[in-house]
Amino acid sequence: MKTIRFIILLICIWATTVASRQMPEMIKIPGGEFIMGDKAEGKPRQTQTIKPFYIDPFETSNAEYTRIVPDYQYPKGAEQHPVSFVTWGEAQSYCNKIGKRLPTSAEWEKSARGNDGRDYPWGNKTFRKKAHPYFSGLIKRKVGLNKKDRSPYGVRDMAGSVWEWTSDIVEGKAVTRGGLWNFHLEYEFSKTYESSSAEIEKKFPFLGFRCAR
Repeated sequence: MKTIRFIILLICIWATTVASRQMPEMIKIPGGEFIMGDKAEGKPRQTQTIKPFYIDPFETSNAEYTRIVPDYQYPKGAEQHPVSFVTWGEAQSYCNKIGKRLPTSAEWEKSARGNDGRDYPWGNKTFRKKAHPYFSGLIKRKVGLNKKDRSPYGVRDMAGSVWEWTSDIVEGKAVTRGGLWNFHLEYEFSKTYESSSAEIEKKFPFLGFRCAR
């Protein structure tokens, strides 16, 4: 009996260690003022004040999502691709189940652009290389593949990956942020201050999420 208990204990320790390796630590985003918006988008620049918070360094992957939602189906070999085809409610539910939540639109923008009002997570100039070589939201790459797509705080994939759900709801639709492979190939359309919206009950191949706390 003692042997069985010891084996169970070892399995629990092993599982905890593996999970900690697979789930990267969240990044702390400092509170304070930052520049939000841009006149080019019809949203004049303004100073926003935000409280400190934590955000995931990467978008939630298919592998991470299925640990909590085992019946979710995704293409073979796409374990490390960003999860998509999830509604706003499903994304929020996943975050809640692991003790987190969806970031607000302001939190997402602060994580992407820092305090200096930059146009892209890495600065104010576009890369020569296109954001994604394929014109399809169905053809994805694993999270974190583009190491240059990194914000001042080290948050990844905020310009050249899938759109992301935020917790903000405006006129019945959720605000979405980030770059989108399906809709464009150029970083010109992946600026830190740009946003769109989507119906909360719908699912899209180019829309995923990351969690905050």
